[in-house]
Amino acid sequence: MCIVFLSWREKVMSGIFTLSIECVGGRYLKAPYQFVIEAPVELTLGDLASRILEMVDFDGDHLDEFYLANGLRGKRTWFTPDGEWDEDDAHVMDLQLSVVFPLPKHKMLYYFYDVGASWCFQISKRGKETKSQPEIDYPCIVSETGVKPKEFGDGEDWD
Repeated sequence: MCIVFLSWREKVMSGIFTLSIECVGGRYLKAPYQFVIEAPVELTLGDLASRILEMVDFDGDHLDEFYLANGLRGKRTWFTPDGEWDEDDAHVMDLQLSVVFPLPKHKMLYYFYDVGASWCFQISKRGKETKSQPEIDYPCIVSETGVKPKEFGDGEDWD
């Protein structure tokens, strides 16, 4: 059973991806944290970024980016024609999941947030595309495990 995030803009969807999202790095990461969502294939990377930040209760006021790599420390490939970093990457946030998946062989999708704190989330698609269920509002959380990271750590009060 899914717990609703926010209703998706469109109720008619062709399919659903199940995504596992794991926080794999960050200045204040103290313990493993992972969640699984079901998301429409039309969801954009920008909307996915918003969902990730919403899940971890981060402010969302820092620079962020998506990239591909063979592993957490692997060479980064950006979503540009030549795979190199481009200062003007606003178009990346408009890419739909259906364009991103399937990933190239041996590549993983990463979401990087806040250069100073280096928060990194590894995003994996689980299984095949499934059909949406009319009674469920997507995207929705399927499961959550571990200790939710704190954007600014335990010792600082940013309120």
